[in-house]
Amino acid sequence: MSRRTRLLLLLLLVVVVNLGPLGSWWTQERLDRDGVSERVAASTEGMPEGQVVVALPPAVTEAVAPDDAAEGEEPGEAGLLARTATLEPAAYDDAVATGEVEVTWLEDDPATYRVEGEQGGTGQATLLVVNAGVLLLVAVVLLLRGRTRPELRMVATADVRRVPPGPLLERVEGNDYVVRGDVESLTEDELVLAVADRRVRVLLDGHANPASYQHSVEVRGTMIG
Repeated sequence: MSRRTRLLLLLLLVVVVNLGPLGSWWTQERLDRDGVSERVAASTEGMPEGQVVVALPPAVTEAVAPDDAAEGEEPGEAGLLARTATLEPAAYDDAVATGEVEVTWLEDDPATYRVEGEQGGTGQATLLVVNAGVLLLVAVVLLLRGRTRPELRMVATADVRRVPPGPLLERVEGNDYVVRGDVESLTEDELVLAVADRRVRVLLDGHANPASYQHSVEVRGTMIG
């Protein structure tokens, strides 16, 4: 697998793993910027410490569960959709003292809402941080994988040829090999080829090299280490 392929796979992994958390983060950003807030009734009666029953605003109720929304009722009256929320300590203390919590929703999409102070708001951020750490580790492993195997050295016995992409490391006879790979670096006297997950340093020994950086080439030579 070439370095470019490994980078593309890593990018795809980043997108797939973080698609959900990033979508949630974007929703929170929209609620912060465009959200409509309203204080609604919150009951702690019969609930465990930290939990409240929230009577959602009519607009949210109509979007989430239209059958539970009784037309013309005011917040807190029977018929409004209620849900349980576990609050952060400060938000819970405020709900106990006032009997209310604040709910924020999007006017153009009332089904997208949040109960202010509800626990779990930092969970997405934590997940993103964890993902970033894991992906960084994966990146290091992928990028350095090719360097964990010893670099091979060979002396060319024929001119270098340009060829279509495709790695090859094949013994012809004895220590004679045919090597095909992408040029990672080159000087007047040698070039380094990326051959799958290995590197092969080719000493040109006077043979011609028509290729340049990142060109795919083939060369025949004697392996010396």
